[in-house]
Amino acid sequence: MKVRALDKNNDWVFGKGRNNYIAGANLVAQKVATRIKSFKNDNPLNTEANIDWIDLLGRKGTEETILDEIERVTLTTEGVTGNVSIHASVHRDRVQKIELSYDTTYGRQSTEITDL
Repeated sequence: MKVRALDKNNDWVFGKGRNNYIAGANLVAQKVATRIKSFKNDNPLNTEANIDWIDLLGRKGTEETILDEIERVTLTTEGVTGNVSIHASVHRDRVQKIELSYDTTYGRQSTEITDL
């Protein structure tokens, strides 16, 4: 499988023909990051696929639930085979940073998500 690559602003990359598509470990990493950033009910074909960010961020004491949801979404992403490790932190400027490590069909993969 191949998908169009995303740039640092999460926009599709154009202008280089087939070089704008990714496969393998990069594809799995992009799919994991995209699914974590996506809201529940965004996909009309699978409304339960992503995270209910509006509900979780609107309540106090949901840190563990958020981590569980990130793990669930990661494990149900095509190409991920298991063994998820998650480290989340919030910086002084209130920027959330999530570091993930997980096993894929292409080996161990790490993904860092900062623009939630």
